[in-house]
Amino acid sequence: MSNLVQRLSDTVSNALSRFSAKKDSGAILATAFFAALMTIVDTFFLASNESFFHGVSVGVTSVLKIGVAGIFAGIFASLFPVRKKDPISSTQPVEIFNNAGRFLWASSIALFAAGALVGNVIEFDRSEDIIRCFLGNAVSLAVVAVITRQFQWLNILIAIRRNEMTSRFRTAFAVVGITVVLIQVFAAILGFDAQGIMAVILAGIGIMFLVTIFRLPWLATFSKDQKWKALGISVLAFAISLGLDIHIAENTETMRSLNLVLPGLSNLIMIASSLISIFFFRVSFSIVLALPTATVIDRKINEVRSLTYLSRTISQVYDLHRLLNIVTTMIRDVCGATSAWIELQDEALYGSPEPRIAAQLNISQQQLQMLYKDGILRSVLAQQDENDSQAIYFEALDEEQAFASVYPYTIEFTQSLIAVPLMLDSKRIGTVFAVHKDKFAFEFEDISLLSAFANNISIAIENARLFENSLEKERYKRELMLAREMQQKLLPKELPHVAAFDIAAYSSPALEVGGDYYDSVRLKDGTHCLIIGDVSGKGITAAFYMAELKGVALAVAPESSSPKDLLQRINAALLGNLERGSYITVTAVALDEAKNELVIARAGHTPIALQRLCDGVPKVELLTPKGFGIALVKPALFDKSLEEVRFSVTAGDSCLIFTDGINEAANAQNDEFGYEPICEIMSNHQYDEAQYLVGELVRRVAEFSSGATQFDDMTIIGILAVRS
Repeated sequence: MSNLVQRLSDTVSNALSRFSAKKDSGAILATAFFAALMTIVDTFFLASNESFFHGVSVGVTSVLKIGVAGIFAGIFASLFPVRKKDPISSTQPVEIFNNAGRFLWASSIALFAAGALVGNVIEFDRSEDIIRCFLGNAVSLAVVAVITRQFQWLNILIAIRRNEMTSRFRTAFAVVGITVVLIQVFAAILGFDAQGIMAVILAGIGIMFLVTIFRLPWLATFSKDQKWKALGISVLAFAISLGLDIHIAENTETMRSLNLVLPGLSNLIMIASSLISIFFFRVSFSIVLALPTATVIDRKINEVRSLTYLSRTISQVYDLHRLLNIVTTMIRDVCGATSAWIELQDEALYGSPEPRIAAQLNISQQQLQMLYKDGILRSVLAQQDENDSQAIYFEALDEEQAFASVYPYTIEFTQSLIAVPLMLDSKRIGTVFAVHKDKFAFEFEDISLLSAFANNISIAIENARLFENSLEKERYKRELMLAREMQQKLLPKELPHVAAFDIAAYSSPALEVGGDYYDSVRLKDGTHCLIIGDVSGKGITAAFYMAELKGVALAVAPESSSPKDLLQRINAALLGNLERGSYITVTAVALDEAKNELVIARAGHTPIALQRLCDGVPKVELLTPKGFGIALVKPALFDKSLEEVRFSVTAGDSCLIFTDGINEAANAQNDEFGYEPICEIMSNHQYDEAQYLVGELVRRVAEFSSGATQFDDMTIIGILAVRS
């Protein structure tokens, strides 16, 4: 049996939940259910003759009716919440106030209509039928729900910025209010006069209510327009509520009709209306007192909003041009200027320390030229100390002797002017100007506000500059990395396979890109020729010349008969194409497989390290064939001075050609690596492959210069003879 009841209860509960999910149907269902419940109770208790027991029954059912109506009011409020957010933490009391005011005076009219119209239709006596009793109970539930909603709105309005005292008074008020309702109900049923008691209690409620709502700080946050709107709502709600109280008190028919709906309902409505009247009278009084200062409040609100917006702009806008346009608009809005502009002193940006107009609003270039005519405005500003951050205000230009010569031309667009320096780290970086076409247009608060703005504007401008510099550096870095990748592609991916020789190479630029170059080309007779070059300088310029060297070398190599001829042709092609003072050192080594010889020509490059066996003992010599650097002298002198040498090699002999980044590599004590370690590496070790020789040299240089920054590009080509 219990399981059946539980299942039935769950089924009904689920059905009610699904039905009440729709707000309108849920409210109708709740009203109908509780009205039917009270109708059954009324029919049962009121069936007896008029007697003392009958009066007690009416009192009990009336109290039950109020309790059930309160439950319904809770359901009504949950289905139709008065607000979506907690009003105590709400930052928009204006919206809450408007909604509450409209509901309060609209529901007052509804309460009056319920008592005046419905009460006259439904007559209660012992012979009333169930339908009329049901309708009466439904109306009583709706009326109590509306009154409860009124108290909820009042509770929300009072709860904004609430304090501990407000919370205690609200609890006391709820207890007293329930007591008043019960006294009114039993007084109406038992027929005794409770006017004296009610007068005392209502006076106490009024005092408590006034104390509770005495602090209304949220009204001060209303703008001038919002205060006028709130005053209209308050006056209307006060008038309707007070009129409803007077009408019920003076019209016995209306009072009787309301009490027919629910015993003591007339007094309940009067209490609600009285409290509403007290509240909105207090609100109206506060608004009237606050109206004279509304303009000041609006200004302060505007200042706070502007500063907040500027702070947000500083953190979000990093485009300097856009930032300056936003700032000029804000300057115009916050102080009511007709025009505004900003000039900046940025030598890095403009190439000159002279200030330039960076942004302007509602003022043409021609009008600015009039103000700056003959340097008058700049001379006025120059009188101010460079480190002075005080604003300059000219309230009437026609009274300023300095502007006497330009005032006739500016009278139509500028008669008062504010100039505020932009300071950063005690240094002036620019000036903010705000002008008005009327005299005495600005107030002291405008100057103070612009001065406060100037600090934030300076920070915003500096942040934008730093961000742009950061972007520029990042873009430059990306371009350099791209150039590095492109330069790496210019170097050979693999060196040629020559039967009599093993070849290896290594290259490391000091910066992202460098001026070192190595390659392998084929001469006219098909001989492999290794080229290593070093462009004077480092960085982008050297990298461009390195690329140009590669192009020329590839172009002239097929027509060259020897390393000397190759270098002569390269010099003839590049002479006059390099900047004055720039040059390239190059070494070319041809690998003659047939004769097991190295043919070497050197154009001003570092010495070539050659290791050969002499009586079975490795001997290293530094070769410096004669020759000028590429693009230093004319072809006649270059060709005459250039020397070409040949050396026979046998298996195990080796050769190293390198750029000066190797021998000039420095350590933390600024000592250079030199040539001796190179000779030692070549003479004290035997290598099976050229890459081990190159690798050992790279390792020794890195070990020597550990802790020091690489100063110059490093490039090495190692050649190992593998066949006698």
